[in-house]
Amino acid sequence: MLSPNARALLDALLRDLPGDRYILTLHTRHAMSTALDRRGEGFDVEHPEVVERLYTALTAEAPAAVIVRTFTDRPSHTLPDGTAIPVKRVLGWRLGGGSITPVDEAEMFNAHCVDAASGEPVPPERGVEYASAPAVELPAFEQP
Repeated sequence: MLSPNARALLDALLRDLPGDRYILTLHTRHAMSTALDRRGEGFDVEHPEVVERLYTALTAEAPAAVIVRTFTDRPSHTLPDGTAIPVKRVLGWRLGGGSITPVDEAEMFNAHCVDAASGEPVPPERGVEYASAPAVELPAFEQP
């Protein structure tokens, strides 16, 4: 179960994103991920502790980032067994000090398609689109 503050942050982050299925990855000292499914006005969250840590990372001074993968209705490719694989859209934001800053398409592409150690380009993952993240209007949070 999500705290009211974590729920409000999740609602704000995903408000303008298309689709009903997401993978949210929080990058702090260690990466953590959770699957999310939109259900009416709320979300089913596979690992609520990831969203709670997201709220904590937002208010912390240490740098953090959140990546959201959304699944589109467009097929990327079909597996030999006939399973259609949807195009995934990848978006990201920087967090910290009470703010959330969108990352643009070029930065997302570079973050995912350049080898961190060598600086050499790597091919994009099949069926992935890198996109500029929308601005997020943060809600007023309840005091703990």
